[in-house]
Amino acid sequence: MQIATILTVGLIALIVLVVIVIARFVSTRRKRITEALILQSQLSDAVAREVLLQGVRINPRARASGWGKSHVTIEVAGEVPSPEFREKVMRFVEAEAWRLRPDVKTVDHLFIVPPRERPSDSRAARG
Repeated sequence: MQIATILTVGLIALIVLVVIVIARFVSTRRKRITEALILQSQLSDAVAREVLLQGVRINPRARASGWGKSHVTIEVAGEVPSPEFREKVMRFVEAEAWRLRPDVKTVDHLFIVPPRERPSDSRAARG
């Protein structure tokens, strides 16, 4: 009867330990995601305030890693009119991200979409 009691207590202790480890992981993960969302919000605000980027839709999106040290990646998505503008956008976002959090990594997901000529502009040029 003593062995059964010891095994039961050991099993309960193991279950409690597993629950504690899982709860700690979930808590840490939630904290990392919250930090990444705060960084994303700060970068989005900085992009919206920047005069150079007015009229261009740029979306910085933060992603936090799930394991080990909290590693945040900023994916910069949107459409820009030229390769030169793309470089300006990436330099700006990288500088802002580094200012807010020096260990952040930025990834370029920008598309170059040349501005289209408006129909009224082409008629005026012809006529």
